[in-house]
Amino acid sequence: MRKVLVFRDQLLPVSETFVANQSLRLERYEAYFLGSKRAFPSIPVPEERLFLINPSNTKSLRSGDFRDEILFKIFGRLPRRIVAWAQRLSPSLIHVHFAPDGALALPLAEVLKVPLIVSLLGTDVTMDERAILLKSWPSHRLYLLRKKRLQQKAKLFIVPSKFLLQKALDRGYPAHKLVLLPHGIDTSFFYPDPERVEYGRILYVGRLIQRKGLPFLVEALAPLLSEFPELRLVVIGNGPKRKEYEELAKKFLGDRVVFLGAQPKEVVRQEMQRAYLFSMPSVTMPDGEAETFGIVYLEAQACGTPVVAFASGGVPEVVLNGETGFLSPERDVEALRESIRSLLRSEELRNRLAKAAVRHVQEQFELVKLNRKLEDLYDRVLENRLS
Repeated sequence: MRKVLVFRDQLLPVSETFVANQSLRLERYEAYFLGSKRAFPSIPVPEERLFLINPSNTKSLRSGDFRDEILFKIFGRLPRRIVAWAQRLSPSLIHVHFAPDGALALPLAEVLKVPLIVSLLGTDVTMDERAILLKSWPSHRLYLLRKKRLQQKAKLFIVPSKFLLQKALDRGYPAHKLVLLPHGIDTSFFYPDPERVEYGRILYVGRLIQRKGLPFLVEALAPLLSEFPELRLVVIGNGPKRKEYEELAKKFLGDRVVFLGAQPKEVVRQEMQRAYLFSMPSVTMPDGEAETFGIVYLEAQACGTPVVAFASGGVPEVVLNGETGFLSPERDVEALRESIRSLLRSEELRNRLAKAAVRHVQEQFELVKLNRKLEDLYDRVLENRLS
């Protein structure tokens, strides 16, 4: 069986289930994982398939692991133990997630003499490059310095949405190297359970940051409390805005809201199955950050939960307005409220959208089907039928 080396700077944040699902569910390729360090909290991957440049996660200059990480990131200098491990592994290709990580992995692809494939996934492409230089992470700034080289050397760039495809073209990525391939959903894990649905239970799952739009949802729900006594909001996720958003939600929704913090995927599935509807009204930020795909919307729909959100970024490509949910213009709180009200007033409408949502995910976004397409792309790169 051929091997693919999956590189991610931090392995693997809990928000990146799409990387783990894609990599660990391949059928004809075996994925191994290389990263600078482990994310906390992280998605578990098999230890025998994992190698880290800075396994101690230390930030002390006295640590050889930390020095290795810094030399690798800033100067592209690969530690001998990493090169030796990778050469013994002998992967057929390297698949990197996010453009800044692609820039980091260039020296490794050159040493191993294997094709480099990069998935473009979010702020690496949408965020205004002047904003990156001013306030983004050091790895993003380094990426800008190496972007031209990355665009020349990588064999293929994968994007999950038409929205992101256009953004990549706008950023100078060569059209002949861009391929559209959405993320897949494990429908054997995310599935409906109609007996568990609770009328009026509204679910938000996402980071507690400005772009994810929780305050818009709170504002939309507040006037509905008296009309719908059963209304409840459940919030799953953590982030720098958590305290601020908890205070805001308590002020406007009182005891009709609960914050659960970050939760494992089993709890997320359970809450999606219980929810009457799902809402994460993401918005486009002034610096260009936007929802480029929105896998959480697909997970909710796979569980038979209609989505109410804004038509932001790539969201209209995963939520069919009027068929599997309702999408409103960005920041239009009144329209968001009316969509929620219409579903709360009509369980028949809600259930019709729920059934359509399940079919939509099963037909268009099933993980096994899309992973087979990914492996076909790997084959084509290795057979030189792509750039």
